[in-house]
Amino acid sequence: MKCIKIIHKKSAMTLTPKLIDSNIDCFYLTDDYVHFVDLQEKLSDKIKIRNLSGILHVTFKEIKEPLLELLSKVNKENDSLEWWGGQLASRNTASTPLFINITYLFCAKKIIADSDKDILFIVNSKALGECIADAAEKSGYRVEIHRNRVRESVETVKRWLYNFAGVFYYFLQVMRNRRAAFRLFEPLPAGKTNARKRIVLRSWVTKGNFNEAGKFKDRNFGNLPSWLCSKNYEVWHLPMFFDLSMSMKEVYIRMKDIGQLLLIPDHYIKFADYADVFYNGYQMLRKRLQNLDMRNTDVTPIFNEVLKELRFAPILLILNLCVPMLKRLKEKGFEIDSFYYPFEGNAPEKPFILGCKKFFPNSKIVGFQHTTFFPNQLAYHLGSGEKDHHPLPDKIVCSGPIYIELHQRAGFPAEILQRGANLRFESVYLNVNGAGRRLPQGKKNIILPLTFSHDLAFELFVKVGDALRNTGDYNVHIRTHPLLSKKSLIKFLGKIGLNHYEFADEGIIQEWLPSMSAVVSTGGSITILESVSMGVPVIRVVPDNTLFYDPFIWPDYPLRPVHTAAGIREQLQMITRIQLQDKDIFKKIGEQVLTAYFTKPDEEKLKVFL
Repeated sequence: MKCIKIIHKKSAMTLTPKLIDSNIDCFYLTDDYVHFVDLQEKLSDKIKIRNLSGILHVTFKEIKEPLLELLSKVNKENDSLEWWGGQLASRNTASTPLFINITYLFCAKKIIADSDKDILFIVNSKALGECIADAAEKSGYRVEIHRNRVRESVETVKRWLYNFAGVFYYFLQVMRNRRAAFRLFEPLPAGKTNARKRIVLRSWVTKGNFNEAGKFKDRNFGNLPSWLCSKNYEVWHLPMFFDLSMSMKEVYIRMKDIGQLLLIPDHYIKFADYADVFYNGYQMLRKRLQNLDMRNTDVTPIFNEVLKELRFAPILLILNLCVPMLKRLKEKGFEIDSFYYPFEGNAPEKPFILGCKKFFPNSKIVGFQHTTFFPNQLAYHLGSGEKDHHPLPDKIVCSGPIYIELHQRAGFPAEILQRGANLRFESVYLNVNGAGRRLPQGKKNIILPLTFSHDLAFELFVKVGDALRNTGDYNVHIRTHPLLSKKSLIKFLGKIGLNHYEFADEGIIQEWLPSMSAVVSTGGSITILESVSMGVPVIRVVPDNTLFYDPFIWPDYPLRPVHTAAGIREQLQMITRIQLQDKDIFKKIGEQVLTAYFTKPDEEKLKVFL
């Protein structure tokens, strides 16, 4: 009888050599790329550790629609403020391991069905291991789950310690925020001083909002606030703070001179409101689901493991304080005509919309689609009939005409999608010809723009290094991401022997692109669209063991996404052949992409916000 063996990633280094033989295949079902490389190196003389290259992407496409329908059903059955205030309801595929673990499960089922050997699965989730075991046993296979119960107990203790620390941090932070708010700002008046319309504009505030001189600029809406003020609108800024490297007092000091009135929740909510929001978060810790079946496969354990391990999220709860703030504003008789917010389907949006509709039912809610669209990001999709219970704004203003089509295909009602303008990515309109970076002559240049994930960066380094091995035709430039550790990147580059590279972090990406023969990216970034729109060829590399976030939907683009180093090498050669036939082909495509994805703002196009 075929045997399925399952071990946890943390035990793989010691257990794998003991469990393998000549009649076993080993598959790695997690996205820790450094661990994968280390495991391959240690066991290279004993067994080949396989990842899910070419399997995961296809499998996710197959299960995407049934998964979306299941999630829509779960949202409808658990329709409440505390549910919508959690990460699971927004189904952001990058925020929780739910979606990747369900995809791993269906990949494992395929592997089991197609193999005549014993199989060893390396997982990073107890629930995933149990679901694989259940599926294998139902197919008549013998199953061995090798668990380390001491490690599992330690993880449980660590999780609860983290929760206790989160509770402490939440109450400490809200007290600090409240003290800073009252010391540096006065509460805003309830009544209007004139006949102007009043808009509350909710926007993200991160360290990227401040330039080197400390000057603030809106990250999501660009110059829209000042334009609205020029039209005699009263604009209040409701900030959402995230990824800040300074104290709230320092942030507020820097924001005193932004020329906008700040609507700060701490000015209006009562101490009981902090406790109520905390209680909602506690309720989500205790939440468990039942009878979740997808394509005749029970996925309930994976859902419940994610609910259990989401932990207490103080930052998300602080963002959800907007709901009791809206309640208190209503009680005090505040007049608000419209609420604007940056639309991307994430968790903080849902309670905000519910609060606006409950306490200001006659006010207009406008979402601005300020970022890109990823077909594999389920936060950008609605299931059939979900528009009837999902918290949605009255209007979604899209930053380019293609986004109207993409969101309609993703299930959003056509009547709420309206054409607007690109307010955020102003650099796409810059003419940098002749003003770009001057790079050494003689070799072609390629640039690797990194995203938020170390694992994606490491995988890209390995594949590009293999693609360029034994060739000296290219200079490699690496543009890092603010969330990544450059020290870790340098260490890994040395580990894999990719020693000839330069960092390209100075200035804006548009200064580097004119000198590039190609951009190579694992997705997850607007940089792909910025590069294509400038006429620079883009090679998109599909990750092996995690979801592929490709913002570029263009059926006629001559370079299709690739999975391997060989694919990268082939496309570098293809670019040369294509340009010999038509040297301007990528430039022509870029002009079309710029028009489709980035509508240039002007007076007429901004009127959609009035």
